[in-house]
Amino acid sequence: MTLGIVCYILMIYGLCNILVYGSGPFDILTKFKNWCANHCSMISNMLECMMCTSTNVGWVFSAINLLFFSKLHFTPATMLFDDFDVWYLIIIFDAFFASGCVWLIHTIQEAFESMTNYFKNHE
Repeated sequence: MTLGIVCYILMIYGLCNILVYGSGPFDILTKFKNWCANHCSMISNMLECMMCTSTNVGWVFSAINLLFFSKLHFTPATMLFDDFDVWYLIIIFDAFFASGCVWLIHTIQEAFESMTNYFKNHE
């Protein structure tokens, strides 16, 4: 169970990192972000924020798990709650969990980057 949660966190973080900062093969993500900036500012704003993107990725992964892979428990809430009658709680919990974990990893990464820049500038 613990290894499954760690893999889930790393998968969510990696996907969010790609969606927010990546350009994709043949710049497909950059083209999609530019299109969203011109036509749908809500999605464009979401794809600029790690916390926003991870919340949405979290509930989408949870819904996919509940709808298509109900025998596989690959999100933390489906591992925690064995009863899918509380599907609405599972989706909300997974959205919050993904957002919190991605925010924590992203904050730690930014702290390391700022410390690295600080030490580079003060050598």
